[in-house]
Amino acid sequence: MAKKKAARKKSLSADNSYKIHLLTTTAGELISGLASVAVTQFPDAHFKIVSHAMQDDIEKLSATLDKLTGENPLVLHALADEAAKLLVRNKCVVNHIPHFDVTGPLIDFFSNHVGLLPKNDASRLHQLDASYLSRIEAMEYSMEHDDSLGMDSLGEADIVIVGISRVSKSPTAMYLGSRGFKVANVSITLEAGFPVSLSKIPKRRIVAFTSQPKRLHEIRTERAKRMGSEGTSYEDLSSVIREVMEVEEEYLRRKYAIIDITNLTIEQTAARILQTLKLGQTEF
Repeated sequence: MAKKKAARKKSLSADNSYKIHLLTTTAGELISGLASVAVTQFPDAHFKIVSHAMQDDIEKLSATLDKLTGENPLVLHALADEAAKLLVRNKCVVNHIPHFDVTGPLIDFFSNHVGLLPKNDASRLHQLDASYLSRIEAMEYSMEHDDSLGMDSLGEADIVIVGISRVSKSPTAMYLGSRGFKVANVSITLEAGFPVSLSKIPKRRIVAFTSQPKRLHEIRTERAKRMGSEGTSYEDLSSVIREVMEVEEEYLRRKYAIIDITNLTIEQTAARILQTLKLGQTEF
């Protein structure tokens, strides 16, 4: 009986394992993100996502399709060229592989509502690369202005994040930098106070991070253990409570927008910043 149950469990496990193949003519970050979000809603299934980026000619795409392997393959594609779409559809039908055109319904939606037919021109995708250099510049700026660096050019920042130690300033700044925003993050300590240069920055560009003291205490304690520097006021709970209270009072006095990052992911924190500062609109 036990062997039968084990065999049945193994069979179910195999049936619930899927390999998702992503086909795109670009780097595929968007379709990868969409797939990653979608699979989180099916915790009883196991998914492996395989990216096939830069499928920019028919021969390459055909060779990729011929090599698709794995149990229960699924194909998601984001291809602008109609011939490429047709190739994927035909090969998947012949090989009984479920497939979904991620861009098709969206393009049809725009076409129906703007009253224009799509060009279906794959080369136009690379017009987006005009923003690539801007994103690289923003990322470089964010790295050069990490942890209170580059204070002499603070005024060039689109966003200035201020906060005490271990409130996710750096990773949030780097993430927003990758989105094309020039971000400076400024570390605040009770001993040194707030840098004078902050007074020259418009408040509409400044956001202040805070965290619940207990959670911040846990994070700092863990870091102190890794660094071998335990037993200081840095991770002492009463000191952390005092630090958070005093810095929040100064945030309020300065009328900074405040974001409590406790239990927020980097992406959620970044979204909260863009919403708070009314940023994030892109024009084409």
